[in-house]
Amino acid sequence: MTTSILTSFMMIIWLAVKQVRTDCLNDTSTESTFVYRRVCYFANWAAKRYDNISRLTPEDIDPFLCTHINFAFGKVLESLVIAPYEEDDLKGWTASSKGMYERVLKLKEANPDLRVLLSVGGWTHASRGFNEVSKNAANIKTFVKNSVKFLRDNKFDGLDLDWEYPGAKDQGAEPHSKTGYTKLVKKLSRVFQREAERTGQEKLLLTCATAAARHRIEAGYEVEEVCKYFDFVSVMTYDYHGSWDGKTGHNSPLYAMRNERKKFREWNINSSMLVWVELGCPKEKLNIGLSAYGRAFSVFGETGMTNGKPAPKKKSSIGMKASAAEAGKYTREAGVLAYYEICELIQNNPNNRVFWHRDMSVPYVSSKALWIGFDNIRSVTLKMQFLKEHGYGGVIIWSLDLDDKTGEVCHEGPFPIFNAAKRELSILPEHLVHTKNKKCSDINATITVEHLRSKTTTIKTS
Repeated sequence: MTTSILTSFMMIIWLAVKQVRTDCLNDTSTESTFVYRRVCYFANWAAKRYDNISRLTPEDIDPFLCTHINFAFGKVLESLVIAPYEEDDLKGWTASSKGMYERVLKLKEANPDLRVLLSVGGWTHASRGFNEVSKNAANIKTFVKNSVKFLRDNKFDGLDLDWEYPGAKDQGAEPHSKTGYTKLVKKLSRVFQREAERTGQEKLLLTCATAAARHRIEAGYEVEEVCKYFDFVSVMTYDYHGSWDGKTGHNSPLYAMRNERKKFREWNINSSMLVWVELGCPKEKLNIGLSAYGRAFSVFGETGMTNGKPAPKKKSSIGMKASAAEAGKYTREAGVLAYYEICELIQNNPNNRVFWHRDMSVPYVSSKALWIGFDNIRSVTLKMQFLKEHGYGGVIIWSLDLDDKTGEVCHEGPFPIFNAAKRELSILPEHLVHTKNKKCSDINATITVEHLRSKTTTIKTS
């Protein structure tokens, strides 16, 4: 390298370093730029409930409660397009009223940092439409093109894929679905990026809601590959147990229960998240899942017999024969109770006592006839501490309408479950505090340049 070229090269580096230093000195902000994701689901049917306690409209939502809102749901049609689920999603019931999309997006006027995504699919949607979309490259290309237009036309900030699940034969997934899902995700990511570069608009986000059980993860996802293309991945770490088991079990344990059967040993948040990490997904891209509802059981009267005598009731009462509990008077789904419905049951009947499971770090209600596995402020706080300690990127919560929106039922303030998560996640670990200013910490450092003749040139930055 000639002296003149080396001198020019050093001058370019010096100017670049001086610019970084100037940027640092001119930056007077002390606010941290790191924010844990709080992804909240808005269920479009919740606004149609008849009573005020359970009905949730977009206007009831605190615009600062979440960093992202996923509008649930949109449909994926076999004609390779996204379509609204409800008639009032696009337009209101009257000529002068606004559609539900527009009403949710209006929250961004108060909080411009909020991002609203359309979540497509869901459990009852299963693999319908997704099978056709992911079948071949031509179908994927057409669907992606149609999706960009639908999202932009309706002013969404991104797409949340909630296919439950690729690879799941019991949910109608076809043999090509695992590899087809990967191809779909790649194409969506690349087209979203190119579209943003071409138009100058903010890039559409690409996210997903995914399985928590190992057998579903391994059957449906090429984990390491798809995680390269998603902006973040939300693991639905709830519904581990329910009335379908025929016995009591917690909806969303943080850890395994001691001496738990091998089949269920990984059915907890800690284990599910480790499966995703083990298979190659970066921790910072992963969100853990919370539910603002509990799984409720009617416990059978008999305790069983041992050597001709009644068997003692299990200390934790987990694993007792049970069926779905009676539907709540507001949400009206057997075996499921919203958080505010659980609060009412505890307040109205002293026999519905709340216990704490030390192994699993979660509460449960247990009485002679009723058993409920749920989350409260204490367990949510512990789960958020777990999230931070293990380096995960955020949380998803299903869903806004199932929390106590006004605080008048549980007497814990508005949206107590969501706000418990927000409070704990706003307390950043020491290594993330004031990350914005860390670029200035070594302002008087030196930079060493190794050039072709193995000589060392040192450039002072001050």
